[in-house]
Amino acid sequence: MEESITIKVEDPHTPEEAVINAEITVNNDLEMTAPGNVCDIECSASTHSYNDYFDTMLKPTFGYVNSVEKANETLTLFQERTMSRFVCYKVQRSFGRNDWCADNHKILWHQDEQKIKTENYTPMYDGIPYILLGSKLLECQYGIDRNVYQKQKHYAKRNVELLKIKYRRLPVSKKVNCPAKIVMKDVVKFPMFKVDKHTVNARRIKSLLLRLALKENRTEGERRIYIQLPEDSDHCNHHKNPNSKRPRRLRKLKDNSKTEPPLELNTELSDSQFTQTFRVTKSLYQFLVGEWQKEVVEKMVEAGLPVAELKQYEQYVLASLYYFGSSENLATSSSRFKMKTIDFLDTVLKFSDFLIRQQEKYLSLPTLEERITIAEVIKHDSGFPGVFGAMDAALIHMRTPLSQEEQQYCYTKTASGSKCAFVMQFIVDHRLHFRDIHLDAPSTGTRSQVFQESGAWFHLQSLTSSETHIVAPGVYPLAPAIMTPHMLEELSYQEILYNDNHREALKLAANVMTIFKSRFKRMQRLDRHVESNRKYIRAACILHNIALMHEDETVLEELSLDYNSEVDDEGWHNVSVDEVLAEFGILGGEEKRHYLTTVMTAHRDPTLSYVQIPPHVGT
Repeated sequence: MEESITIKVEDPHTPEEAVINAEITVNNDLEMTAPGNVCDIECSASTHSYNDYFDTMLKPTFGYVNSVEKANETLTLFQERTMSRFVCYKVQRSFGRNDWCADNHKILWHQDEQKIKTENYTPMYDGIPYILLGSKLLECQYGIDRNVYQKQKHYAKRNVELLKIKYRRLPVSKKVNCPAKIVMKDVVKFPMFKVDKHTVNARRIKSLLLRLALKENRTEGERRIYIQLPEDSDHCNHHKNPNSKRPRRLRKLKDNSKTEPPLELNTELSDSQFTQTFRVTKSLYQFLVGEWQKEVVEKMVEAGLPVAELKQYEQYVLASLYYFGSSENLATSSSRFKMKTIDFLDTVLKFSDFLIRQQEKYLSLPTLEERITIAEVIKHDSGFPGVFGAMDAALIHMRTPLSQEEQQYCYTKTASGSKCAFVMQFIVDHRLHFRDIHLDAPSTGTRSQVFQESGAWFHLQSLTSSETHIVAPGVYPLAPAIMTPHMLEELSYQEILYNDNHREALKLAANVMTIFKSRFKRMQRLDRHVESNRKYIRAACILHNIALMHEDETVLEELSLDYNSEVDDEGWHNVSVDEVLAEFGILGGEEKRHYLTTVMTAHRDPTLSYVQIPPHVGT
């Protein structure tokens, strides 16, 4: 039996009453029409064809237009038809600009090269290279409330006044966490440089030719604005008609009972729940308790004291792990463990001191044998020979300290006040273990100036072996033990290979900060006590190493790594206006970099796991 569907569309009187009356006629072998098979299908104004939104439609809700003006028209038309409203949450300065410069942008081939896990609606791979000028993100007007903290802080200040009033209804935000969003990507594609084969070498050669053509103004690209529109099902928690009443949340009654502590280590807490709550596994927690108890017992025996019950150290470690792994304030964290704030702080400080005493065992620079072993792994992964670590400096934010220390730790000032942080310089190896850290204040200066105040500055200059080195950004001085990228405007093919492999090896620095700040959320913003924070940072680095040594690699998959070190604009110590490329180097560094550039290969060559430097180089 064959079926045919005839749809008759009647013009609605109002958009809210848009109705499609569909007559479904069933034709069987006798060609009989079944009477009464008529149904009303309610739909919104968004039933118009998506072809009206794009010059070229790739998917039902995804396509591109050829101008910024057309993109704005598409946005307006989509909002009118769907009776929705979107507000701009984030837009890059280069989005929609006509005076773009190709030197400031990387040549891309597909979206995986951008290393962005979300909001990545770039063109699918078609063999044509392109550059991404900028992106724009618009959210539903009922989206995420990003001012919750400021509102709570404001209401807390008014608590005293509100207590004098019998009842006052506080304003409720219209934000209900609707996930619907519109993403625009401004790209320029170059069809003349399309590759026939999907290989790395083919793309690399075309990229070089395209870069040369752009410098000589011998080519023009095709401007496209890729647009990802939301579907009706993406909206939630609110009415889709903007003329409807404003969504309201139910007011929560205040609970005057004491806050219950988190689940303790018992059968009620599964392994997954424990890991999510305390950011480490149960086995690592038990290991830390045992090591601390063992240290205390040894001290008691040395002092001739009787060994007492040490059951309380289980609670001490649990409270300290919770403090490091959460972003709650001190009062809330201490109340969960039924402890006074001062006692809770004292417990965390004692645990930090215990971890710092383990530094020689878990956080130290590698020996010559270790450096060669690390270099073999990094050479296999990145293609850069002789690397035993990556060095950079990150900002560890904290609340504004006391007035005397505010100026020293302030890295920028805004209308709302000073932004303060520690500068943490670090060296990380192939397993993402910290091998050296140095804490300083932003007032010390640029990354290069902070480096000269650290112990790594003297250690790297005193290395006797010229076969291994670390990689660092161009703001650091070039030295035999510190390899920085080529920063010239025009680079040879070998210099481009050198920079590409150098960039791959330097990703260790970004990866370790993503794991470090995601696991220990306290490191995203510390309290205002400078000396205590200095201990917390060092202890957290040691705890990070201990966790990676004793836990399985799958544990990181269970943790929500929500911190993105590549997207966070203020996560790196590059906010200083005085920070420029290093203008000095150490004798022998240029010769070694020239030699490495000469022997650099595009393919992973196991014979160059570490560098065999000729006798005359670096002398």
